[in-house]
Amino acid sequence: MNFLRRWWDRQNERDAFKKGMIAFSKHCVAAVKHHVPQATRVRARAIWYGDQTRARVVWTDGSGRTWQWPLYLPFLAYRKAPEQREAIIERSLHALLKPPDDTGDEDDEQRVPRTAEQVAQRLLALVAVVWRANTREEIAQEGIAWAKAHGITAFLSPKEHDFIFHAQRPPQQDITNLGWRAEAMVPMIWALGGLPAMPPSNERSTSWSNPMLRRAMQSPAEFIASAALRPAVAVEDEEGRLLDEHWHVRDAQLRRQPVPPGLDAGIVIERRYALSWMVGYGDNWDDVPTDT
Repeated sequence: MNFLRRWWDRQNERDAFKKGMIAFSKHCVAAVKHHVPQATRVRARAIWYGDQTRARVVWTDGSGRTWQWPLYLPFLAYRKAPEQREAIIERSLHALLKPPDDTGDEDDEQRVPRTAEQVAQRLLALVAVVWRANTREEIAQEGIAWAKAHGITAFLSPKEHDFIFHAQRPPQQDITNLGWRAEAMVPMIWALGGLPAMPPSNERSTSWSNPMLRRAMQSPAEFIASAALRPAVAVEDEEGRLLDEHWHVRDAQLRRQPVPPGLDAGIVIERRYALSWMVGYGDNWDDVPTDT
């Protein structure tokens, strides 16, 4: 009983913190609109996560530059002195807009978004991986032959290379797990202009019939050379949305509750993984953090 009570208390505290951050973020959005007249697309991001450390307000200024204002530290300051909310918000925003040493958020400075060429190469690598994960070995071997013929093996991660060129047919669990990478292909196809919008997060991939992907498979070198990404802010927004959905999935799993309607856990996790890689998280494809 004591364990259950402590767990319940932690959940209540977590929910209270989240609700407080949501309310605080609305005041921060209003502050940006007031103090940055040319700001457009002002919105709060990453407000639903478990630890809230990635919560921020994002906007685009008149020159097209994207700004990101981390909210976690000012929110902690506000919780200690709620009567100073407006002063805390203004000081934090002023420090962001006019930093004394021109330094920004350390995490964002270290995070470098992947280029169109890198995303195109990674998409082709995933084609080879998912092809190899086919339940019929003769079809899987066709995928291996395609990857070799077009030099796709150069784009594989170490784990993917081991999977595709396994001495024998890979274990069934690996085939199942890597087959789910078909969902990681979806946001890459979207980001490269092959889909007008991201499909719902409970709708399984139909990527094999996608016209852009079919052309890419026929002429990989040409596809890579001509690849172009959607604006970075659009990819960032989509990563934030999938991260929110991932939080809802993880929260339901921790509570042993059904996943919220409109979400499929496997789809959300794979698409979020791909988007987080695209915006610059992880040193390589095999090591992308998916914290919530």
